[in-house]
Amino acid sequence: MDTSLALVRHGQTDWNLAGRLQGRTDIPLNETGREQAREAGRKLIGEGFSLVLASPLERAQETAVLIAQQIGAATGNAVPELIERGFGPLEGRIMAEVSDEESAAAAEQIEPRAHILSRAVPALLDIASRHAGRKIMIVSHGATMRTIRDALSGTKERQGVENGEIIDVDLARLEQLAGELDLVAF
Repeated sequence: MDTSLALVRHGQTDWNLAGRLQGRTDIPLNETGREQAREAGRKLIGEGFSLVLASPLERAQETAVLIAQQIGAATGNAVPELIERGFGPLEGRIMAEVSDEESAAAAEQIEPRAHILSRAVPALLDIASRHAGRKIMIVSHGATMRTIRDALSGTKERQGVENGEIIDVDLARLEQLAGELDLVAF
């Protein structure tokens, strides 16, 4: 069996529902989020995933457990490099209420997309290497997944990543991207 990686966004939280930027604030799933996690798991039944990993945040960890229960897979250690983007002083704010001026003033305190890639891409390659021959699902977060998705495709899509959405990771393209970004030594 070939090695395979996929990312799934955690289920909904009350802050997602309210349109609040969560970033690294550790907000738990709500009941809708738990059902989204179970539904994502049901969609994966029979797909051959044997391990579910997650960012260290509670919403990702609980999503991983709920998915793993549905598909009969193991869970493993947290993957800190797949944590959500840090939004600094904007965390907890309702996105629609943040003015362009506030966003610009906070820009230097928001984690740059290049930093997300510099931590996430090598981590994904390491997971693929350590778990060669397995299908691995990794629970992550909207902004982190969007950054990875857009970098892999070479386009910036307008839409975000929905709660429970699954994105397959093209490992050959991931290795190519790592080389382009000079993130790993070959």
